Amino acid sequence: MVELNQCIHVMIGIVGHYYNSFWRLKTKMFKFTKFPLIAAIFALMVSPGFAEQVRGFKAYETKGAFSDVLADLRDAIINRGHVIDYTGHINEMLRRTSKTVGSVTSKGSKSPYLNAQFMHFCSAKLSHEVVSANPQNIAVCPYVLFMYETKANPGTIHVGYRRPITGPSKRSRKAFTKIDALLDAVVKESLQ
Repeated sequence: MVELNQCIHVMIGIVGHYYNSFWRLKTKMFKFTKFPLIAAIFALMVSPGFAEQVRGFKAYETKGAFSDVLADLRDAIINRGHVIDYTGHINEMLRRTSKTVGSVTSKGSKSPYLNAQFMHFCSAKLSHEVVSANPQNIAVCPYVLFMYETKANPGTIHVGYRRPITGPSKRSRKAFTKIDALLDAVVKESLQ
C-alpha cells in the first residue's frame, strides 16, 4: 500500500507540473488539447510498468521449500555461465543486529523473515555494453537478485530482482532492456 501511495504522489506531482506548464501556453492549440493530453499522460503513468519502475524491483511468488527455490535460482544463474559474486544473508543480519539497533517487528520478532537472501552477479557481455553506452551506467553492476519467505506466510517464496533504471541515451536504454530481460528470465526459471 505504501508503494501505491508513493506512486500516486509521484503521478500527481508530474501531472500537476505538466498541467501548469501547459496552462501557461496561451496558444489556441493547447487551449483545446491540454486536458486530453494530461489525461493521456496520467493513463500512461498508472500502468503496471510505470509502477514497477517507481518501485525499482520486480518480484514473483511461488510455493515450495526455500532451499529448493534457492538452489533453482543459483542453477539458473550458473547454467547461463555467470558467477555468483556474493550471497548476503539478510535474515541472519537482522536477527544479529536487532538488539543493537533496537528494532523488532510488531509481534516482537527480530525479523519478519523465516529466510531471506540476496545474490550478486554480472554478465560480462552486458556490463561491457552498458558501460560503453555511458560510463555512469556502472551503477547497475552488480545485478541483485533476492528471495525471501516471511514468518506470516511460510511456504510462499518471493523471488525478484532490482530493476536497472534506464539512462537518457538510446544505447543505455537498449542495454538496460537486455539486462532486465536476463534478470527476469533467471527469476522465472527458478520458479518452474
